[in-house]
Amino acid sequence: MLKGVILDMDGTVTVPYIDWKALREKIGAVPERTILEHIDSLPSERSAWANEELRKTEREAAERAAPNEGLNELVDYLRSKGIGIALVTNNHKEAMQTVIRRFGLEFDVALSRDDGELKPSGDLIEKALQALGVQPEEAIKIGDSRYDVEACRRTGVRCIYLTNGKPTLDHAPSAEGLGEVLQLLQTDGS
Repeated sequence: MLKGVILDMDGTVTVPYIDWKALREKIGAVPERTILEHIDSLPSERSAWANEELRKTEREAAERAAPNEGLNELVDYLRSKGIGIALVTNNHKEAMQTVIRRFGLEFDVALSRDDGELKPSGDLIEKALQALGVQPEEAIKIGDSRYDVEACRRTGVRCIYLTNGKPTLDHAPSAEGLGEVLQLLQTDGS
């Protein structure tokens, strides 16, 4: 039985906004590493510059990105069923709080990269599970990236891969949008 849903933020709660490829090119990040792994590997002055570029990009997205279609319906459904809702993002806390405030959202727990190890680590998902008081098999994570899928694999949490109509991974179950996620949850009997 489903007792908890963990949502990603960028590209899941919000419409995809950040051009990650352009940001990676700007700061010289290689595909084999997360952006923050790359930033941490740089000499201190270059690292500070790259980190500020990342934070500036995240702030802009938090201030401008629209809510993903179907977000309110999904949250309302989960609330009506008494299912706990967590937000887990690799974004920084200030940007996360901006999105929560702008969209008038309420989560049972909201965790950013300031709260633990980044996805693809399972650390933030494990912390969300603990805060929600649910076991991995009682939860579903909804996210739009390979980092979400990998973090779920590491924690034993089922993952619905949100493609936003542009799949880049071969993962099932997947959904084009949050409306389709809602249908999957309703069909699943959650």
